[in-house]
Amino acid sequence: MQPLQCAECKAQVLVQKNSWEHTTVQWSDQARAKCLEIADEREFGQREGRPGAPRKECGALIASIVNAATAGELEILNDEPVPKPIVDDSEPVPAPFH
Repeated sequence: MQPLQCAECKAQVLVQKNSWEHTTVQWSDQARAKCLEIADEREFGQREGRPGAPRKECGALIASIVNAATAGELEILNDEPVPKPIVDDSEPVPAPFH
């Protein structure tokens, strides 16, 4: 994992780009305290999901990760694009049982 600082709030997290489609982010308590989107949730209480669960994403951090990966500042472990959709929707889906 590589350290990365959010361009907006300067929170530093650890990031691993497994592929262009898969990113792992490890938050520290200090990074969570600095994140403006997480602070908004704490202040206004607006959040989806289970109470106390970590926030699923931060838009500013996602943009910082994409920018760093595009600029070559983050190693991408497998930079090959996914060759086709994982779910093949060319076959009709059977009707559910009632």
